[in-house]
Amino acid sequence: MLNPGTYALADKPVTTAANEAQAPITDLEGMTAATIQARFAYGTGGTSAKVYVATSLDGGTTWVDIACFAFTTAGGVKVVNVSGLTPRTAPIAPTDGALADDTTVDGVLGDRLRARIVTTGTYANSLLTVRAVVR
Repeated sequence: MLNPGTYALADKPVTTAANEAQAPITDLEGMTAATIQARFAYGTGGTSAKVYVATSLDGGTTWVDIACFAFTTAGGVKVVNVSGLTPRTAPIAPTDGALADDTTVDGVLGDRLRARIVTTGTYANSLLTVRAVVR
């Protein structure tokens, strides 16, 4: 049963190159929308930092990217809203860490959310945080 509220999807210090899925937030069955904020606190170094937010319809076996936030060597905050009520009349292929930079996919929300952090280069004193307000 949906527990509306604000959830932390990631609080990840960015140091070396990584491709890491964070622990999912579960028990979101009935979620109709999610407003997602990614904040990149840039320190020094690095090349690129991306956050893919995904949902699952099968208990976490298959993940479906619903948002991608792309950052480089500057701090910033980006916000999107995705809706599970937008009709999807054409099938989409599930992706996990492959959505195009700074894009979203509406119409698909399962019972859980997860962030995947992908970085290249060596950063110092940098942090990625991701929050989702679900309803």
